[in-house]
Amino acid sequence: MPTPRILVADNEVNLCKVLAARLQRTNLECVVAHDGVQALEIIRSQPVDVAVLDIRLPRKTGVEVLKEIRRDHPMLPCILMTAFEDPEIHEEAVRLGAKAVLQKPFDLDAFIDLIWRQISAPISQTQMLLQNGEKVLVDIRGGSMSYTYTPRVISQDDRILEIESPMMIDHEVLSRGVAIVQFTRGDGVYQFRSRIEMAPMPRQSLYLRKPISIRRLQRRKHQRVMEQGQVSLAFSLRREREVPPQTLSGDLYDLSSGGFSALLPQAPPVGEEASFQITLPEASLTIVGQARVVRVGGMVADRIPAVYRVGLQFTRIAPAMRRALEEWLERTLKRV
Repeated sequence: MPTPRILVADNEVNLCKVLAARLQRTNLECVVAHDGVQALEIIRSQPVDVAVLDIRLPRKTGVEVLKEIRRDHPMLPCILMTAFEDPEIHEEAVRLGAKAVLQKPFDLDAFIDLIWRQISAPISQTQMLLQNGEKVLVDIRGGSMSYTYTPRVISQDDRILEIESPMMIDHEVLSRGVAIVQFTRGDGVYQFRSRIEMAPMPRQSLYLRKPISIRRLQRRKHQRVMEQGQVSLAFSLRREREVPPQTLSGDLYDLSSGGFSALLPQAPPVGEEASFQITLPEASLTIVGQARVVRVGGMVADRIPAVYRVGLQFTRIAPAMRRALEEWLERTLKRV
């Protein structure tokens, strides 16, 4: 399983070295920052299990960093430390959710015990990453290489998400890269970063250490449902009206009352209009109308040949068909 990662942020270089060495001797990984801005950059760019912050950090104080963590990563355990007696700052830190405020110098054994208690604290079921069988989109990045695919989720517990390993990717990239995981839940699109660990043979899978918190990229105007289905699109390009419509077919990715996403073999221009037909076999429902391309995502590379995730917004759909779609969406969302 991945090694827990601890952030230590203090402008005292020697103290950081001492704490890092002690953490590493107890099978913990340590990353170090010497000011508040650097600490926030680390938290935003890589998974961190516990943050240890000096109250009087330069550029941004420990309390200022804690406020930003509470806004963006509300479940990340934070421990503050200080060499100064300041009851008001102590009270503010506790009010903001600091797990402890340590007075320097402190006992290193007690410090390590405190860290392990935060790592071992149970995550409640309501904070599980995938609560309703959501699909995930994974982007593996290593150096200049980026590989995007939609894996099957094999298993999860309160710490680890196990997913299918991608096809045709260098094992060195997997061992040194980072996974950016994105999934859709009813009210928004969420993302987190995780280090990658390959599962032992013969399992063809990857372990991703789940974050203490996830970041919402955007709130969705319409609730979306992941559903198996087929999409057929016929484009009449505005600049070439005399040319027969270009037809594209692919798999449905998600669907809402406002539009849908599809996995297509080509990336159509944003802004183009298309006639569409969506077939939902399990729902015994076929939807036809017109839609506009509003978003073209990156290539999804676990398909052979590769496909693009394309987002379309409904522009014309018969009222009776829209009602049937909305009723089906409402029933489906109630089930999840």
